[in-house]
Amino acid sequence: MCFKFQEWWTYVCMGPPDPQPNWHLGMSGTQHRAVMWRVWKEGGTGFLYWGSNCYEKAMVPSSEVKFRRGLPPGDGVLFYPGEVFSSSHEPVASLRLERALSGLQDIEYLNLYSSRYGREEALALLVKTGIYLGPERYTRDHRSIDAMRAEIYRTCGQ
Repeated sequence: MCFKFQEWWTYVCMGPPDPQPNWHLGMSGTQHRAVMWRVWKEGGTGFLYWGSNCYEKAMVPSSEVKFRRGLPPGDGVLFYPGEVFSSSHEPVASLRLERALSGLQDIEYLNLYSSRYGREEALALLVKTGIYLGPERYTRDHRSIDAMRAEIYRTCGQ
């Protein structure tokens, strides 16, 4: 936990491994989202990711994308080259990037709830819904996330 007005940034890079939250290939969607839940619960004020397009350059533009040797599959790759995956040649976002966005949106829901009821109540909501209790104890069920968002919307409704 950081002191008032102090910044505390966190990151993932190569680790932590399964079952903890990270953005590696083969991890579940809720595991990808849980990266951001962990940042919020632990009081992080920022998040740094070391790379988003660190695949090995293909010799032929249409060839298969290869992840860098020595890194867990998908580490450092959140966008794929448009030359391979898009007729427009625009970079293509990975599902992991979309799940990171969902995790950031979850943080916004929690911040809204915190602004209305206080951080302690928002932390209690994470426990009550089973969304995130710790690095190895978080939901694998998207319905729980939807229920948490619905509860926040209902109580803080627009």
